[in-house]
Parts: sequence; structure tokens; C-alpha cells
Amino acid sequence: MGIRERKERERSQRRLAILSSARSAFIKHGLTTTSMDRIAKEAELAKGTLYLYFHSKDELLMGLIANDLEQLIERLSRVAATKQRADDKLVAAFEEFHAFSKENQFFFQVMTQLNIVQMVNGEYSAETLEKFSRANQNVVGMIQQIVQEGADTDIFVLHAPVQDVVVQLIIALKGSIVILKNNMVPPFWVRQDERVLLEQIVRTLVRGISNPSINIS
Repeated sequence: MGIRERKERERSQRRLAILSSARSAFIKHGLTTTSMDRIAKEAELAKGTLYLYFHSKDELLMGLIANDLEQLIERLSRVAATKQRADDKLVAAFEEFHAFSKENQFFFQVMTQLNIVQMVNGEYSAETLEKFSRANQNVVGMIQQIVQEGADTDIFVLHAPVQDVVVQLIIALKGSIVILKNNMVPPFWVRQDERVLLEQIVRTLVRGISNPSINIS
């Protein structure tokens, strides 16, 4: 291994270590109160060294979200590769999205508490921004693949371009998760377990784009 390759590997390893330390700091102290000083202390780095890798706290958050989205993409890929019918795949994909959000509280908090648009419009390294953008596109792309499969096999009837339908579905699901997680409905409205209720919501959404001549569960 040459000097250049070794330096790149060392930089990559240091970057991953900083992200790991930042995640620990955010979990311990909260998203809004954690500062770059606190993250530097958690990573046992001088603050100046930290800024060599990440320009701001928002860039660290973006890097962590990108890593989490890559894990979510792996789970969605396994769903997309199954032999299920497209409607069942779509339900399974959204169940994976919910399960991932429930298992990864940091991911859920970032995606529901922070202004993602404002974060994206910040000043970041090309590496972080490209990785975040690619991960987001891939999540949408995995759902789009399933919806397109359903349209191609006449399981779904789309009344808008497939990408618009996918975005609408994702927003609807995310809104449902946020409302339930934050207890934003009167308690007498909800009589089922959260997982059961979300599955029913997803199936209602799926029926909304389904071919009426097809038997959808």
C-alpha cells in the first residue's frame, strides 16, 4: 500500500471514529444542546482537528443520517428482492421503515425534530453532501422500484408520475409515525397496538393506488 492510499485509509477511519463519537454525544446530551466542543471532547480531539473533517454540527448530523439511510437501504433491498406481489412488498417496505425508526431513536429524532431542508442548504464538504444526497435518492429509488413494479403488473393504477406517488406515500407514512410517536391524537382514538395501526394505515395507502379489479388484502 502506498503512502497516499494509507493516508486516505487513515482519514476514512478517523472520520468514522468522529461520527461514532458524535452519535454518542448526541444521544447523551440531545440534538440541540450538543456543541462541537462537546463532540471534540467525546472524540478526544482538538476542536481544530474536528473542523478539518466536519465544518459544523449540522454536517456531522448529515453524515450520521447518511450512514443510517444506507442501513435502511440494505433492509429495503432485501424486501424488494423477495417474490411477493408488489402490494405486499410495499407494505413490507414501509414496515421496515417503521421498524428501523423504532430501533434507531437517533435516526427518528433527527428526521422528525430537525429542519432537514435548512440543513441541506448549509455549507458542507462535497463528500458529506454527495453521500447524503445519494442515500436519500436511493431510499426513494427503492420504493419507486416497488411501485413501478406494481404499475407494470397492473397491481397499481397511478394517477400521477411514479416519483410523485412515492413521495406522497413516504410523507404520509412519516406523518403517521410522528403523530403516533408524539401522542398527538386523543387516547380514545387509538385502540390498537402502534405496529398494528401503522400496518393498517399502510394498507389503506396501498389500496388507494391499487387496481380495483385486484383483490388487495
